[in-house]
Amino acid sequence: MFNSKIVSKHLKDTGAYPLTLSQNNSGLTISTENGQLTISGFPCDLIDIADLLVSLVLSGEKTGQHWHLDSSTLIAEDSSIVELVIGRND
Repeated sequence: MFNSKIVSKHLKDTGAYPLTLSQNNSGLTISTENGQLTISGFPCDLIDIADLLVSLVLSGEKTGQHWHLDSSTLIAEDSSIVELVIGRND
């Protein structure tokens, strides 16, 4: 999976990278309730997903490029959603 870490790098270069990142990195919690999708996580988790989204945009792949995120990548094991698929359209 291509990951440019462009968001992380920018935050570090500008001094805006949160200082407490190393303390909490347990993955994203994803849930649905009443038709609402909620994605939550510690700052480092949210920065990781931002890096992946930007990387997907910059991948240069044709329509249909997609990634499966699960507990082995970014989703917390206690999340009610066990897999999230993010796809790219052109």
